[in-house]
Amino acid sequence: MLPLNSTVIKMTVLDVKYVFHIPLYKFTQDRLSPLNADEIIGDLISKLSESGFDSLYMTRVKSCYRARLYDEILITLFTTEDRAPEEIFEGWFRKNNKMLEQEEFAYEKGDKMIIGRLIS
Repeated sequence: MLPLNSTVIKMTVLDVKYVFHIPLYKFTQDRLSPLNADEIIGDLISKLSESGFDSLYMTRVKSCYRARLYDEILITLFTTEDRAPEEIFEGWFRKNNKMLEQEEFAYEKGDKMIIGRLIS
C-alpha cells in the first residue's frame, strides 16, 4: 500500500513495436549506388511527428539482401495497437520510390516482418 503522501504516476504502455527499413543504396545496372536519403528521411520523420509519433530511434546498420551487403537506416518506434504508422511509411515509400528505386519495402511489426512488393 502506498503512503498517503506519495504521488501516483500515470503509466502509459506502448506495446506495439515497429521497425521501418530504409535502404541507403539502390541496386541498378548490377551495382550498388549510394542514395542521398537525408532529405526524404526528414520528410518521413515530419509525417510521423505530424501524426503524433514524436519519439523514435534511428540506427544505421549493415544489411544483406541477395548476397549484396549495404547500409540502411532502421527507424524504431513504439505505439499502441489502435495507431497505424505503417500507413505513413508505405505512402512515403511509394511517393519516394522514384529516387529510392527499390523493388520492395519492408518493416517489422511486433515479431513479424512485412514486405511489400512495389509494382510499377
